[in-house]
Amino acid sequence: MDSKLPPTKTYFLRDEVVIHNNETSAWVIIHGVVIDITPLFTADRKKATLKKTLQWLLAFAGQDLSLFFHNNELTPIERTNRNGERVPVFVPCLERNPATQCCWYRDPALVIGRITFHPCPVKIINTLTFHETEMIVCYEDTIGDVREKYLRYNDNAKQYEWRKDLSEGSEVGMLRMDKTLTENGYQVNLRSSVPVIWIFYILPPDTTNEADSLSGKYNPANGRSSSESEALRLTTLQ
Repeated sequence: MDSKLPPTKTYFLRDEVVIHNNETSAWVIIHGVVIDITPLFTADRKKATLKKTLQWLLAFAGQDLSLFFHNNELTPIERTNRNGERVPVFVPCLERNPATQCCWYRDPALVIGRITFHPCPVKIINTLTFHETEMIVCYEDTIGDVREKYLRYNDNAKQYEWRKDLSEGSEVGMLRMDKTLTENGYQVNLRSSVPVIWIFYILPPDTTNEADSLSGKYNPANGRSSSESEALRLTTLQ
């Protein structure tokens, strides 16, 4: 059986994998490949307790299992038992995905991504609130991916214009959301400064009118009055 799995476009930090360490959400890493082994425990959950090999596998959830597999391959390292048989050093390798009957470490259905080539720090500055957020993202992440991750800090992130500089309205400084940090011209290495992304709040279209602005009517789109939103926008433009 081919030990190689198809390429993936999803990347993770190791810190994102380590939190998936229980039977309701269990991930492992093998030579950079991130595998979701949760289905193995879901299928066995009706029983009072997991069988020993699954308990052993669960104890390693959230961890890197590469030492049990040949370098850069998804083939388990084996040993000879007292009966002269070749068996995996890591016994849970004998388990299979109940849905596909494939060995869990070779099952394309369980592969959810890869570990990033390089964790990248990035600083996002909100020009509306002047709040700075520092994050660690994947080298392979597009700016759109970074924005999705930034939603945990600002659930209105998609209502902002994402820029490389402060010249709002200039096409030159606009970030390409489908490109990575390096593809957008940032230097990403140990000797470079932390990339800075400036975000500008953009008022939703047709959510205010002149009467609302004069009356200071509450705008549910952003949780502020229309007059307050306009004032904040004018402050940003200055």
